Amino acid sequence: MDMALTFLADMLMVAAALGAAVYCFVLSRRVSNLNSIDKGLGGAIAVLSAQVDDMNRVLEATKSDSDIAAARMESLTHQARGIADNLETMIAACHDLADPVLAPGPALRGDDTITTKIDDLDLADDETQDSSQSAAIPTPLFSTPAPQLTEQDTQEHPTLCHADAEIAEAQQ
Repeated sequence: MDMALTFLADMLMVAAALGAAVYCFVLSRRVSNLNSIDKGLGGAIAVLSAQVDDMNRVLEATKSDSDIAAARMESLTHQARGIADNLETMIAACHDLADPVLAPGPALRGDDTITTKIDDLDLADDETQDSSQSAAIPTPLFSTPAPQLTEQDTQEHPTLCHADAEIAEAQQ
């Protein structure tokens, strides 16, 4: 019986050694595949590196487009502030020139219902109004047009061309 137990122990040792050898063989193949440039981790790192380079180029292009758009927006904001100052001056001048007209308003009766109080209006001024004034061409509201993009700007940054095309269509 001693001999059978030693033989069984030896067989288990041989089986364990063969199992370890197979495990080492499989592990070495996996490590070599992992380091392969085409299939493994090396390939994944190469693909990710290329994608990072592409994203950096796109980011730089977007940054330059946004810088141009910000400069254009700043110019338009400055122009709008100037126009707003002009409008404030015009409104102040209109308030100084025009006499306030008091229109007849609603009057309250004793039972809190609103009735319209009609005053006699002088219509003589309206009838003598010159017809040439109503046919006059209105002056433009803005004194200077918005800055237009140059040909170089449209070639370098095609995304800005779409906004100008939409503005031109809206103006027509």
